[in-house]
Amino acid sequence: MLCEERTRLLIDHRDAVHGYSERVHDLVEAIGSGINTPEEPLRRKVREAWDAAEKARLALARHEANHFCDRSDFVESTSM
Repeated sequence: MLCEERTRLLIDHRDAVHGYSERVHDLVEAIGSGINTPEEPLRRKVREAWDAAEKARLALARHEANHFCDRSDFVESTSM
């Protein structure tokens, strides 16, 4: 049976990782454009997105440890 809280935490983690990926892309695009763009604000956004992704990962890991969720419920539901 699926744990609803774990599912919510997985979605939060997925979204945070996606946000991090987007911020890194923004930074790479700015650096690669050759335009004299201040990098520090972009680097700060990358770091903030990394922190959010890490916070979401830790929340998921903590829930799995405390709630004894395992990954088999997720694997079973996605293999159908």
